[in-house]
Amino acid sequence: MTPYSWTLEAARTWATERGLPAFRGQQLFEALYRGQPERFADIAGLPKELRAELDAAGPLVPAQEVVGQHSQDGTRKSLLAFSDNKRAECVSIPTSDRHTICVSSQVGCAVGCTFCASGLNGVDRSLTADEIVYQIVHHHRRRPVTNVVFMGSGEPLFNYDTVLETIRILAEPRGLGMGRRRFTVSTSGVPDRIRQLGRDEPQVTLALSLHAPDDATRSRLVPLNRRWPIAELMAAMDDYSRMVNRRITLEYVLLRDANMRDDQARDLAGLARRYGAHINLIPFNPVTDTPHQRPSWDEIDRFASLVDAAGGSLTVRGQRGADIDAACGQLARKHEGPA
Repeated sequence: MTPYSWTLEAARTWATERGLPAFRGQQLFEALYRGQPERFADIAGLPKELRAELDAAGPLVPAQEVVGQHSQDGTRKSLLAFSDNKRAECVSIPTSDRHTICVSSQVGCAVGCTFCASGLNGVDRSLTADEIVYQIVHHHRRRPVTNVVFMGSGEPLFNYDTVLETIRILAEPRGLGMGRRRFTVSTSGVPDRIRQLGRDEPQVTLALSLHAPDDATRSRLVPLNRRWPIAELMAAMDDYSRMVNRRITLEYVLLRDANMRDDQARDLAGLARRYGAHINLIPFNPVTDTPHQRPSWDEIDRFASLVDAAGGSLTVRGQRGADIDAACGQLARKHEGPA
């Protein structure tokens, strides 16, 4: 792995183990996030001989952008190729006061939600810490990143230790110095890991990809529900909500053909009230090779009104980056070509 997998302490240890002063490791660490160099040779503060030695040993950065796409709304999607030529996408979502990066935690996804492009071909492997960190650094060059959401390809809680390591690297004050509350981890539901996240990182925001309030529907849409049904998942969410002082989000993709009945609206509101969660309604973004249909705006408004009337706090998410297949559920590495 590259230095983007290091914490500040790891960088200092690297230096002392090479017989160098610890501050040399700190110099290297700070340069990764302040100057964002492409090669060791670009780090002017390090001795010339050391830079040459490091350049000869291997690349500084863990990935290269092979395709970059720009949306009419300012969203940018990057397809990154890693050292083994496996590829994953990340998305830059700028607004007037924020710059959010949607990152992938795995190459592909093992969950297999029926409405999501990321899991159509299963999962190849989990990403390493430097491969995730670099997704943020890659876009930080253009505009300072304010928020990170683990909502790209992959199930973050199946790569739990690495996701936490990534958050801790990005939180280093001498690096990007991002506060814990700037991170959101989205999960399809892994009960034990949800509880562990509450213990390990209580300031990080948790978003649960629910998508149906009943087991029959959710098991069809989110196959993980067959392993951990809603009752077991909600018990974990109850435990989590008692541990943290953060508002939880329930993500709910609106599928005209599957999860928009009146009783489902009421049941969704009931689950949200159970622990004061906010509901994020996400109109389905069309994905080739999936059977689902996007509802009309009248249908979306009607469902949202039913949820609201039943006491559910909600937002209908705006569509960003759909013209470049960068919206929620559309990341599929479809421009990658041969591996």
